Amino acid sequence: MCHRHHGLFLITLLIFCTSEIARLHRQLSAREPQKRAAAAKRLGELHDQNSLPLLLPLLNDSSPEVRFEVALALGKIGNPDAITSLAEAIKTEPREDVAMVMTKSLGDLGPAAIDPLINLTVTSRPLVRMTACRALGRIGSHRAVDPLIRRLDDPDPNVRKTAIIALRRIGDPKGMEAIARKITSPDRTTEQMAEEALSGRGYDEQLDQIRHLLRTLRR
Repeated sequence: MCHRHHGLFLITLLIFCTSEIARLHRQLSAREPQKRAAAAKRLGELHDQNSLPLLLPLLNDSSPEVRFEVALALGKIGNPDAITSLAEAIKTEPREDVAMVMTKSLGDLGPAAIDPLINLTVTSRPLVRMTACRALGRIGSHRAVDPLIRRLDDPDPNVRKTAIIALRRIGDPKGMEAIARKITSPDRTTEQMAEEALSGRGYDEQLDQIRHLLRTLRR
């Protein structure tokens, strides 16, 4: 009896999830941008692989809030097939904060995204360079060591600090030697930033702040 009830519960749950996903797929075409954004966000939470063909075109949506949520959803879904579309969208994205989130999602897609992330370390936008460095450090590829070493001379101090953190995380001797040559006496701010980045604290709060800003500017 207990097994039968358990089976009925699973069937009911499956039907509910299937109907919710179908509704969310339809909602991606809603006229209101907040509805499209909400649908993208929920599909990311559900890790729905079948949403990929519907989400990718929305990387060019007219609403920055939608583009933001779609980028995050693609990172959560984790399908490497999104890498090319994300990399292309970053090139034409007019808002640096949204481009930063797209770059973060590229990093969430793992080692297959290393080449586009390396290319982004030399973009003209500091937030994107910084996020690309952070992502390369998280992936931990030794192929990123030389590009990260070059960022130790970046004109933006936050990019330089993030490159230091990434090189420390990768731990390649060449990268550590480059840090030693550039940083003779690291200040406490650099150390605290490294601790926060390596423990993963602060990033969700940063994304929430951007999400709030996009909603405020929604017009």
